[in-house]
Amino acid sequence: MSHTLKTCLACALVACAGTATTLSAAPNVGGLVLAGDPAFDSDSIASSENQQRRWLSFPGGRLCLNPATHHKFELAPMGADLALNLGGYLGTGVLRLDNVLDVRLDAATSESRSTTWYPYQIAFQAKYANGAEVSGHDFFTDANSTLIRSLEVRGGGSKELVLGGKISNPKGARWDATRQVIVVESEKYVYALRLLADATELKPTVGKDVWSVRIPLGAEKTAITMSFGFAAASEGADAAMERARTALARPAGESLAAAKATMDAYLRKVPQPTRWGLESIPAHGVTPERQRQAYYAAWSLVIQSIMNPFPENAAYPFPQMSLGKPSLWAEGERTSPATCGWESFLGLQWFSFLEPETCWKAYEGIMSRVDEAGKLGGESLPSRKAQTAWILFKQRPDRARLAAVYPAIKRYLQWRELNPRWIYGGNNAKDEKDIEFVVSWLLDVDYAIQIAGELGLAEDGRVWREKSKLMRENLHAWFFSDPAKVHQFYFTNKKVFYTKERDSDRPIMILTALWLKDLPADARERLRGLLREFHHPERAADGFAYTKYADNNLDAYGLIDHGMVEAKPFVEVFVRDSIRAGEFAEVLRPGKNGEPETEGVMPSLFNALNIIEFTWMLNGVRYESGTPTVFEFPALRK
Repeated sequence: MSHTLKTCLACALVACAGTATTLSAAPNVGGLVLAGDPAFDSDSIASSENQQRRWLSFPGGRLCLNPATHHKFELAPMGADLALNLGGYLGTGVLRLDNVLDVRLDAATSESRSTTWYPYQIAFQAKYANGAEVSGHDFFTDANSTLIRSLEVRGGGSKELVLGGKISNPKGARWDATRQVIVVESEKYVYALRLLADATELKPTVGKDVWSVRIPLGAEKTAITMSFGFAAASEGADAAMERARTALARPAGESLAAAKATMDAYLRKVPQPTRWGLESIPAHGVTPERQRQAYYAAWSLVIQSIMNPFPENAAYPFPQMSLGKPSLWAEGERTSPATCGWESFLGLQWFSFLEPETCWKAYEGIMSRVDEAGKLGGESLPSRKAQTAWILFKQRPDRARLAAVYPAIKRYLQWRELNPRWIYGGNNAKDEKDIEFVVSWLLDVDYAIQIAGELGLAEDGRVWREKSKLMRENLHAWFFSDPAKVHQFYFTNKKVFYTKERDSDRPIMILTALWLKDLPADARERLRGLLREFHHPERAADGFAYTKYADNNLDAYGLIDHGMVEAKPFVEVFVRDSIRAGEFAEVLRPGKNGEPETEGVMPSLFNALNIIEFTWMLNGVRYESGTPTVFEFPALRK
């Protein structure tokens, strides 16, 4: 089933394959309602599937619920003791707070549990051997990462509920009798817990490693509420205690409704697709409604991955778009380790459609870390720096701001011109050339040319065009010189395609070269042949062994712009399989059973952006100019 609106002016002004018509003033572009859905209700995308996401944060907040585990990137299901696990960022490091609270009924743990994810809460239900049930809600109330857990115990003749928690602090904890809160204070942070049973204050027993409180249960039901207030040490213990106290100054139901209203307001601004469903490939169970749920869930991750400046990190007074907050990834530049040189830029591009001012500030922060040599600290990843600046400029035009960031963009691209390669840990071969990095540099230089034009820097524009021409010649010499195969790598000093460390290609990355519209005919045909070796829309990840969004989207542009009929099936595959794989992740690949699987950092913006951008494309809209534009896929053969 597919839902469409009546044809509008924007839909009628459709360009031919590979071209686009700008309709920035139109309320609708293609099948996209740019103003969003003013009636959107977060409850409409609740998910109780077995492959369910259990992360949750508040826009701007530093903490999240149920972060990725310590040793592998997966989200564990809720445990038998209903543990409340938190994680996030503090200063320039990562913070984990496991078992802040757990729940036992008559000294027993639950036998079965179910959870439901909403953009603003995690709802759960647990059943016990005696027939009793505990239902609850976990949700954040504000960007200070203040949290509430509300519980309701019913039935089974249970006599006592025991709440407890782990004190992950060598100094232990204390009970503040004046404010009626547990206080856990360390050198870097402090948090406070307040507990109520049927609106009555509870006084727990506080030990060195754990705290606990026993609550007699009523005959029918008992309502228990816990609030969690957090503060950096520089903010002081009083701030954490006040946040915990204030959180329960009104009924928990009202606070939950306010949290819902916050996410509803964000998601109502999200450009609304009007066409759902997959038309050219086997859907494998991805219905239009399932696609809609995933689209708004993907936007929820983008929205919740933004973080306000940390008061304790004076060296970096900027917001951060994390790679995907619940992953707790922290391999970025040392003063802003949550910011990734790839995912964060792409996340800012998309979030700019909702909050351009926040994105400008976050972008200015990242580019302030580009050193005099042009290098950006942390893991060195393919460039989307100039593209991001241009998209932000198109969303909120500010020539002074663009001029202020341009020198850092210029230094970075000059450095990257000499270093089109992945630098991380021990991988640092100075003569390595990587086609994925070369193509991304060429893309970014195209945007740098547009920026130079906007700023009246004619000489810079001329230099960028000359550099682009030379790099295109190098691309062909480095990666297409072997008549038997197109290669991903070339080592200019060793004059080899592979080394022990870089000994295999990833075709999805090689195919990003299709983005180049002026490819020589032989190169274009060789890339078309490579695509057709792998392109199997009935298979997971289109038949590719390893894929990432930032490659997928350049591949999709290339397929469209070169008039390849595989374009629409390719795009539909990555909507379908990013949904089927369950949690959003860095990598999408086929599993052993032929189903799509995830790999790498999780949750990550990448699979979320697969769903967002390719849903836009299926509504006839491209975004990379910074202004949503209409296009048509090359016609499928009948």
